[in-house]
Amino acid sequence: MSVVPPHATETVTLPDGTAVTLRPIRPDDVPRLQALHSRLSPETIYLRFLGMHPTLFDKEAEKLANVDYQTRMALVATRTEQEEESLIGVARYAVTGPERPGEAEVAIVIEDQYQGQGLGTLLVDRIMAYARAHGVRIFFMEVNAENDRILHFVRRSGLPTEKVFREGVWEIRVKIS
Repeated sequence: MSVVPPHATETVTLPDGTAVTLRPIRPDDVPRLQALHSRLSPETIYLRFLGMHPTLFDKEAEKLANVDYQTRMALVATRTEQEEESLIGVARYAVTGPERPGEAEVAIVIEDQYQGQGLGTLLVDRIMAYARAHGVRIFFMEVNAENDRILHFVRRSGLPTEKVFREGVWEIRVKIS
């Protein structure tokens, strides 16, 4: 059992004044992950999962919430209202395998009402720094050709990238080191 790294927790304020906590995911986040998924628009789900994925099933949510904090890591953005914590965003990486220990697949999703406020950038910056500290040098992602936000983010990052277009999906490798 891996221990959640407590030093990775911070509070930020979004441009609209919303206070958000960024922290590592925990195994008890399973129901919060499912609740976040249920609040996502069909378009956001489609762009994140490259297809329709209307339900985040228990087994899938359990796998996503249980990481080893080294080769598999996720940071979540949370809001607390009336003493109830809810997830509003997730950024994660998973090392692609022992044959490529320095390469990890990365994914991010932000609840629709919080998109466009810089929360995705904050999460990606934090997950990238964390990944670097754990030996990851390349992020790999598959991005729907219609996902202008992510494509713009990758271009704007200024990081060296390689892109290949296949069947409506960009396969992007970003050097993060």
